[in-house]
Amino acid sequence: MKKTIRALALAMALLLLLGACSAGSDTAVASDSMDTASSSSSWDSGAGQNTTATTEDTAAESAPSEPQEGLGSGGTAQTPAEPDPAEKLIYTAELTVETQDFDYAQSWVERLVGELGGYIERSDVSGNSRYESDGSVRIMDRTASYTLRVPADQFQDALEVLGAAGNVVQSATYVENVTSQFVDQEARQASLEVEEERLLELAAQAPDVETLIALESRLSEVRYEIESIERTLRNLQNQVDYSTVHLTIYEVAVYTPTAPVQRTFGERLGSAFQSGFEGFVDGCKNFVLWAASSLPALILLAAAVVVVVVVLRKRWKARHTPPKAPPREEPKDPPETP
Repeated sequence: MKKTIRALALAMALLLLLGACSAGSDTAVASDSMDTASSSSSWDSGAGQNTTATTEDTAAESAPSEPQEGLGSGGTAQTPAEPDPAEKLIYTAELTVETQDFDYAQSWVERLVGELGGYIERSDVSGNSRYESDGSVRIMDRTASYTLRVPADQFQDALEVLGAAGNVVQSATYVENVTSQFVDQEARQASLEVEEERLLELAAQAPDVETLIALESRLSEVRYEIESIERTLRNLQNQVDYSTVHLTIYEVAVYTPTAPVQRTFGERLGSAFQSGFEGFVDGCKNFVLWAASSLPALILLAAAVVVVVVVLRKRWKARHTPPKAPPREEPKDPPETP
């Protein structure tokens, strides 16, 4: 019994000593990280805040950097000033483009991302079905949504060239500074690694099983925290190395005007008359197509109605026609007497 009490007291003393040493090392590492952060705080004037965002709704046509045949006018998005290489910046952009050649725009985007060394993280294409007068079906008004990942050093070039996919109607760029997160995570990782080394040393010198179990339990917790920090740092570094572009492409017949269009009353009247006439013609066509597709059902329905009407009419006549009276017998003449 005395030996067990001594072993528990020794284990508690070791744990208290370990906590004091760990706290001292945390303070030393934290002070070093603060010095490092203060020495690397010489940022450019355009990146002094942790998170900056610039949004631009394009109001004028933008000339594409590389005009493409069959596509509309391109555009460029706003990009921030040249950042400090020591900073950890995450760039994100949103781009909305109209195009009159949807298939070519899709292949253009996929080829561009591959040439820049990036990849397509997500893609989604949708559209509306339209039935033509000849009975064929055509997909129109298609929309493509992409989540693109491009190398950070190619981010500005990607935005400029993606604008050549059509007519840019909206663009936005966001910049997030995660330098402080990196510093905090790396300082915590360094502190845990020091604690891990000391735990290993104490475990090698453990006087009994109880102390060894307590040290190994804490060692498992420390290693789990180190792995979690490593995953966080890898994810942050991936977002820093590869910028994200959310691209949306709309298929249109006519580009949205980038400047107000002033039309005369005659032009507006002619446009209204043309729209009304086209709507009337489309309505007539749709009615004829509906009648043709519903003709078999209409014939069967008409035949059923005729049969029902005939049966009901016969029954009505049978109910309202008085029964015929039996013929009266005329009195016979008396026989003649001789």
